[in-house]
Amino acid sequence: MGGFHAMGTEVTVLAPAASAIEEAALTRAIAAIFAELEGTFSRFRRTSLLSRLNRANQALSLPPEVLALLDRAGAYFERTGGLFNPAVGASLRDAGYDRSFSPGALDRPTSPGAATGSVVSLAEALRIDHERGTATVRAGVEIDLGGIVKGLAVDRAAALLPANGAVDAGGDVYLKGEAEPGAGWLVDVEDPFDASRVAMTLRVRDAGVATSAPNRRQWRCAGHTLHHLIDPRTGAPARSDLAQMTVVARTAELADVLAKAAFVAGSDRATSLLADGGARGGVMIHRSGVVETIGDVEVVDEPASLG
Repeated sequence: MGGFHAMGTEVTVLAPAASAIEEAALTRAIAAIFAELEGTFSRFRRTSLLSRLNRANQALSLPPEVLALLDRAGAYFERTGGLFNPAVGASLRDAGYDRSFSPGALDRPTSPGAATGSVVSLAEALRIDHERGTATVRAGVEIDLGGIVKGLAVDRAAALLPANGAVDAGGDVYLKGEAEPGAGWLVDVEDPFDASRVAMTLRVRDAGVATSAPNRRQWRCAGHTLHHLIDPRTGAPARSDLAQMTVVARTAELADVLAKAAFVAGSDRATSLLADGGARGGVMIHRSGVVETIGDVEVVDEPASLG
């Protein structure tokens, strides 16, 4: 097993059949992928292309792969009815998420800026000129691509894995082949009410898995607990009836997008969002402690109750 720190989380690389030397080389190659993408898309690095784009307020020339990711973000915005909206960067900053996350780093005694209302649509926030190879972000808008970029990094890393291997980046995972012959990979879905417990265990093969929950990145401001899952309809941290949403999809990028959108949408719309979005299935944990599976997921083990 190899590992490193990137994008504010611990990344683990698993290749059961590889030698120690092979696994170490694989881990270094995957770490380079994460470093490159973080250097390009970090909202907190002033020198990143994304930060330059957010500051420019005018057309900025971008590499084809960056424009391609912005195009996919626009497609995900449409697919989720606007519940996935990368134009939430300013709302994240107003909520206090204005630096790289680590436990306690965002805590402060004073209240952050008040939510300014719903977030503009991505089509209003971002204009892409494919002929010129440029993009423009509307003044006053900040694009945040943190989750989708982490999913992309996991997917690019998965392409380097041997026939049986896995990459886990703090909630975004890709599982390739099988950990053991005939067994697939066993994925523990954390109990959002007690991190020491497992809510459910899934068997997964050749798929991405992502989990969205407010307890993964939260902080305290003026006595209030805030989190990073912004509802674009309000511009504030989402007040969902879900405690956690886990999605299984063909890629980690897609799983990340749909997990966030479904969490923000809540239980009434989560099932249709996953079906319309192309997910294989998911696990929905209500704030009441009720656990529901959606679509085609293979459950290996689950507890009697949560909460």
